[in-house]
Amino acid sequence: MAKAKAYNAIVIGSGMGGLTASASLARNGFSTLLFEKEKQVGGYVASFKRGDCLFDATGAFVGGCQEGGEFWQLLKEIGVQEEIEFIPIRHIRNIYPGFEVHLHEGGFRSYLESLLELFPEEEKGLRAYLSLVKKIGEEVKTYSEMSQAKKILFPVYCWNLIRYQRTTHGGILDRFFRGEEIKQALHTLPSTEPPSRLSFLFVAAVISKALMEGVFYPKGGMGKLTEAIAKGFLDGGGQLHLQTEVEQILVKNGRVEGVVTRDGKVFESSIVISNINPNLLAKMFSPGRRPALGKRTRNLQYSLSCFILYLATDLDLGSMGFPYFTHLRFLSDLEGEYRMLYRGEVPKNPTLMISIPTLLDPRLAPPGQHLVKVLVTVPYHYRGTWGSGNAETYQQVKGEFSRGIIERLELKLIPHLREHLLFSEAATPLTLERYTGNERGAMYGLASTPQQMGPWRPSHRALIPGLYQVGHYTRPSHGIVGASLSGLFCARSILQERKS
Repeated sequence: MAKAKAYNAIVIGSGMGGLTASASLARNGFSTLLFEKEKQVGGYVASFKRGDCLFDATGAFVGGCQEGGEFWQLLKEIGVQEEIEFIPIRHIRNIYPGFEVHLHEGGFRSYLESLLELFPEEEKGLRAYLSLVKKIGEEVKTYSEMSQAKKILFPVYCWNLIRYQRTTHGGILDRFFRGEEIKQALHTLPSTEPPSRLSFLFVAAVISKALMEGVFYPKGGMGKLTEAIAKGFLDGGGQLHLQTEVEQILVKNGRVEGVVTRDGKVFESSIVISNINPNLLAKMFSPGRRPALGKRTRNLQYSLSCFILYLATDLDLGSMGFPYFTHLRFLSDLEGEYRMLYRGEVPKNPTLMISIPTLLDPRLAPPGQHLVKVLVTVPYHYRGTWGSGNAETYQQVKGEFSRGIIERLELKLIPHLREHLLFSEAATPLTLERYTGNERGAMYGLASTPQQMGPWRPSHRALIPGLYQVGHYTRPSHGIVGASLSGLFCARSILQERKS
């Protein structure tokens, strides 16, 4: 094996967690090497070109981007807050069986006001719900700013975090609200879990940290987020190796000492940070160490996956009054829908999440065209894992599913869409798994159940000294902001250790 120079830190995977950890360490003087197996950085948060159109791979928006917001502060800490222009999303439309909610301005508070107009009889519950969400958000902030010494008094300062650590969102909704419709509206969140499985602490944290002041879209596409952070990493002296896959993590005297890439090159470091799924990470060690690492990951539960449809049309969607984002739900039974998905089935009328980025940034497509992205939560094992055993069957299953979604989209939202389609491409859970390494194409990494949040979610420190983990399989949570914070918190921990 050919040897290369030693580094202060090596990072495997350039998703939001890996990028943020890399940029933070490089900015603080660490010689840092980042490996990415694909042609570009970003993982799920990336953009790709088809002809003259620029599509977002997955994400539709990000919160906490206003000056002083959680994500803005993170970008500032790594010196790239001026690299991205954020466009406020001023119109979101949520369509449910029997009612609609339109959000025009004002973030989550204004969403609650819209719900109050629809459900005035639920005012007391809404006020109590918002108050509790704010209290937990404040305690999350307090905890994140505590010194190690002060964390001994954690129960005194963060009593609600302890009280609600095992509580589901469904439990809170049932406590505060009588009607099922308002519960549906309040559970329209970035998660694949139903109310009975989703951690209320996750809900409160994501609302207070990312949604309270509204959501935003980066001008130039979602890939601008990861491009900016990668620039901060490189400007800080970091080294980025694209299309380079790490095959093995080396251990000597009980701690990591570097990595070996697929082409046999060795890179030395006493710190290795993983931004990949835990089962893939375990396979990078010698067989003797895999059982111990695998034991920690055996019972982890992943989120469901998704099917994504990328479309281009010459319909004038702007003049037709469409908002940037539409959440289109056909079924009232959230729990029943989840049970069906968990069994490997998809409802006849699945929930659709539709974004039209060209309404915010027309330059993403040629003049007179609009891009439409449709995301559908789906199981990995649908129809024999999407017919993956045979290439022809796979294309058939993917094509049938695509046509079904386009038909429903045309019937319920965008008339005459099929007559005006210029482009159509689809990504299945297998596509997501292949490009990002997320096992079973998990959309949000670990499912954010109460049993997989807080102290029960994998920490940044792994079993082997010198090995760390970041991303949506670790603390604090999934989502763009959550995964980014995982990288930042991990880097801070490493820097603090170096100082002590």
